[in-house]
Amino acid sequence: MRIAVIYQSKTGNTRLVAEAIAKELHTCAWDIEEVKDLDCDLLVLGAGVYAARLDKKMRLFLASLEGTSARRAALFGTSAGGRKPFGMMAAVLKKKGIPVDKDYFYCPGKWWKLHTDRPNEQDLEDARAWAKGLLEE
Repeated sequence: MRIAVIYQSKTGNTRLVAEAIAKELHTCAWDIEEVKDLDCDLLVLGAGVYAARLDKKMRLFLASLEGTSARRAALFGTSAGGRKPFGMMAAVLKKKGIPVDKDYFYCPGKWWKLHTDRPNEQDLEDARAWAKGLLEE
């Protein structure tokens, strides 16, 4: 199975989670600005949430996503608060014909004085366990 782990991260929180997921899936994690080809069976897409919104780079990436061979997608992310943008990501992917797994992976991310120790090692272990589950489906 060809797997692409793609992420967008301003603060590094989502990047840490992406790297843990990619390692478990025996692949590399790629920043959305580095992606040239999305020839994969499984697209594992991660984003940070800022002020209850996806970053503009992720919104543009999703809008321009065409021609991928992905048969399905799985979503993950970090934020200091809400998860609402993951539903938005799923809706865009579904409109593009890419089914999205119902189980998202989420963990708090440190921001200012909130969640200063997150993502922590337990969060990364949980991310790896979630990733392992993706291979079992």
